Amino acid sequence: MFTSDEQAVVEPNSDLVAMALAVIGFVIFISVMAHTYQVYQDKTFIVQHYDDAASLAGLLSNDPLLTAPERPGLIDASRVEELGIGDINELKDRYGTRYGFSFKVEVPQIYSKVVGTSKDLGVSASIPVTIRLNEVEEMPGTLTVKIWEK
Repeated sequence: MFTSDEQAVVEPNSDLVAMALAVIGFVIFISVMAHTYQVYQDKTFIVQHYDDAASLAGLLSNDPLLTAPERPGLIDASRVEELGIGDINELKDRYGTRYGFSFKVEVPQIYSKVVGTSKDLGVSASIPVTIRLNEVEEMPGTLTVKIWEK
């Protein structure tokens, strides 16, 4: 079955192709592993900090700068519209000690307001809230908070 033929021809560059394929395979393997690790790190950050974003949304839903004076759980759209740079900085000083954040108050297809600017990567959490659109109209909506590392 096996033969022992010791007469063979060896070309001087025949192992370069095999070496190039091995190096290319190793580079592709390393790049796939690096990408997998980066995705894992991003997902881990999201899992670890989702509760932080949700609790910040709960705090903002009861903040006096956003709510109606006579009803603390009701977000007033007119107050959100009137937020100035000083008010936004006050909110960030009060709640943004560990993270940068922005938030969005929304009643689908009726009202939407984003307060602050955000980075591309971050963790978002939404909670249901009641939003006062005017003196006679209150509708269910959402308060979405996005946080990111400073």
